Amino acid sequence: MLQKLSDQKIFWGMITLYVVVFGTLTVLRHDNFQTQTWDMGIFTQSFWNASHGRGLVNTIEQVPNHLGVHYSPFLFLLVPGYALFQGFSAQAGPYYLLIMQALALALGAWPLFLLAKKLLAEQSITSSWWPFAITLAYLLYPPLHALQMYDFHEVAFFVPLLLFALYFLETKKWLWAGLFLLLAGATKEDAILVVLFVGLFLLAKRTSLQKNGLPSGKRTKNIVAGIIIVSAFVYFLLVAKVLMPAEGGGLLRIDRYAHLGETGLEIVSSAITHPLLLLQTVATLPKIEYSFWLLLPVLFLPLLSWRALILLIPGLAENLLTNYTPQFSSAYHYDALLIPGLFLATIYGAKIALLRFPDREKQLRLLFLTAMLVGFLTNSPLRPTAFPTDYFHTSEKKVAYQNLVRLVPPEVSVSADTNLVPHMANREKIYFAGFEPELSDIALLNTENMFGFENTETIGNYIESYERSGEYNLYVFDDRYVVLLNKKLKVTGLPAQAQ
Repeated sequence: MLQKLSDQKIFWGMITLYVVVFGTLTVLRHDNFQTQTWDMGIFTQSFWNASHGRGLVNTIEQVPNHLGVHYSPFLFLLVPGYALFQGFSAQAGPYYLLIMQALALALGAWPLFLLAKKLLAEQSITSSWWPFAITLAYLLYPPLHALQMYDFHEVAFFVPLLLFALYFLETKKWLWAGLFLLLAGATKEDAILVVLFVGLFLLAKRTSLQKNGLPSGKRTKNIVAGIIIVSAFVYFLLVAKVLMPAEGGGLLRIDRYAHLGETGLEIVSSAITHPLLLLQTVATLPKIEYSFWLLLPVLFLPLLSWRALILLIPGLAENLLTNYTPQFSSAYHYDALLIPGLFLATIYGAKIALLRFPDREKQLRLLFLTAMLVGFLTNSPLRPTAFPTDYFHTSEKKVAYQNLVRLVPPEVSVSADTNLVPHMANREKIYFAGFEPELSDIALLNTENMFGFENTETIGNYIESYERSGEYNLYVFDDRYVVLLNKKLKVTGLPAQAQ
């Protein structure tokens, strides 16, 4: 563990600063109505229902139960805290989720630091500079910041859980490793595939140790690796073929790979039997740039350790084999499966670099710090040129949205634009405007927010669909905010300028 008091203060100070900065910014982002239906609204309503004993159900996704879209039983561990926060305020639940996410991602630095100290000490590198530098690179890593800032996602918890699992595997604490691998795999249906590749990594690592004449604990590691691989494979099949379909869903996002096939087997088969199609899919300029910016902040050190790169295969396959642009933009949450393996590979890459160039450590330090800062200053959503200073000011939009939220009674059904939904999702029926299966009791729109609508004509047709029913009164204020209110409802507090 951390030995020096000064090291402890620096390390925990870094983690505390991360939690304070990102906890504050994500809370302010939500408070300023910057979070969206997909995915803050989904999780807010799912947790609200779960805290009332109805499970992770919502009226926003393709199927009623979130487990049918993404199998994430880990989320149930967060429900008691959500219910507790709800007890303080009806609107407190989303803030709890965002703070827990910031805390979880910050704590991922702990096992990473311990891993770096242990693995680099094996190379007789006793200085704490490299463990601190790698930990700082993690905390400044732009894809981590994107994961943090873009609403709430279950896969964020995969990052610290897998890093803890990797640490316990390195220290041969098998039961603890098994527990954290189980929790990591329970965060999302595709996370278990990374767990499976952890088993393959163990086998590759054992082979390497044997070739170098070092004790590998062959029998134990073989057993552990075998258990991980078999268990993960069985779990994935059970989830994909039984549990998710039982909730009315399945691997719904597989349609993002339709150019390779309609099923998982077809996609794998196409990737193997049609190498030209695979090359055309992967070797595009946007994906090459994406890969470059993934690796630059860690000085491309992961490329020196092919065995650790095994852990990146599932995440890279997901993001490089699709033509769905957000998955290879590093602007959302899609890099979460890559982050633990990438930083473990960074540690191994640093070991190899320091072994090969022992007299160039000062230059390596400078290059690593430079790459880390260039990555942060170029791509982080917190870089000075993109820092969200507007979160600290009250905007006209925020005031208007607050007034709209206050209008709505808790028991009515609501359809609203994407930024309003997360603030009104603590109810049985909430819909993203334009996607409701039937007319809601109240519909709320900002006609300047085009998200979800093709053009202004589409918004106009949407409003007319309510008016044609003859059951709604139309209110418009500030020439952009629209309230469609069922005539049977008695709602007080409509803005004075409503018409």
